[in-house]
Amino acid sequence: MKVTVESKKGLKTNLKVFIEKKIINQKISDRLKELSKTVNIKGFRPGKVPTNVLKRQFGKAVYGEVLEKILKETSTKALEEKKIKVSGQPKLDLKSHGEDKDLSYTLEVDELPIIKLKSLENIDYKNYEIKVSDKEVKKRIDDIAKNQDNFKDKSEKETAAKGDLIVFDYEATIENKSFEGGQGKNTQIVLGKDLFIKGFDDQLLGVKKNQTKKVDAILPENYPKKEFANKKAIFKCKILNVKKSVPVKIDDQFAKNLGAKDLKNLEELVSKQIQNQYKMSLDAISKEKILDQIEKLHNIEIPNNLVQQELSLITQNLKKEDIEKNKKKNEKIAKKRIK
Repeated sequence: MKVTVESKKGLKTNLKVFIEKKIINQKISDRLKELSKTVNIKGFRPGKVPTNVLKRQFGKAVYGEVLEKILKETSTKALEEKKIKVSGQPKLDLKSHGEDKDLSYTLEVDELPIIKLKSLENIDYKNYEIKVSDKEVKKRIDDIAKNQDNFKDKSEKETAAKGDLIVFDYEATIENKSFEGGQGKNTQIVLGKDLFIKGFDDQLLGVKKNQTKKVDAILPENYPKKEFANKKAIFKCKILNVKKSVPVKIDDQFAKNLGAKDLKNLEELVSKQIQNQYKMSLDAISKEKILDQIEKLHNIEIPNNLVQQELSLITQNLKKEDIEKNKKKNEKIAKKRIK
């Protein structure tokens, strides 16, 4: 095998690789001998098939197999011989090949740059210490408590108001006919959230326990059965219970429900959580500043193929006009990431 450098410009190198036909022919001969031990051809005993018969029948396939193997092996050796560290897959171009012919091909390679590391002694770095106030911890725990569902039964005389939990059974009809999905048991909705069917909640304001209430509603566009989508339905609702939201008592039991030992332990856990959140954000800022300083210390040529790969990732979900508009900005970001 003979390897020569045809051209070199910056990080772009072109290698020419030459392999004599006798090496290829030998590998083909070896492969045909292997085949002769296993192949069955009519008129010949196993292991006794003449090489010329095997070559006539399997020559092209064996040549293709050997060629692929040689290209893989020799391209790797060529890069090792010239001590080239590649960035990405080299481009291989066959120049001369064929049965009983010398093999010649070129490799177009994008190299990784040689990087001489500079001293990091003068890199400026801030390590932040986070102190969380009792007031901030209390506010976080109060917010957690507000998001905990805690409902208490209303009396039969009390009516439903916004924020109340309604428990009901229903039977619905479209044009006085029952339909699939038009029945429900122990359905629960919080009035005002409008999560069931748009406009449904408002019609249940003022209902009482054990009352029956008819509600008109337009079934949503994404209703599972498409034939009923956007149709007007009448829901006959039997109100099973009306519950009002009551504030959660913040005490040891509340803390235990959240997995803490007691309220004091919960305060410690919440304080640590807030600390970690701030620390993550501040560490990200510090890291960015460190990387900026390291980047300015090193003047490195970036392989173009890596830039193009990174640009593809950055712009994969962007419109063509946006890609063109922000081309220089995105190239700068791509180079910085690679660097």
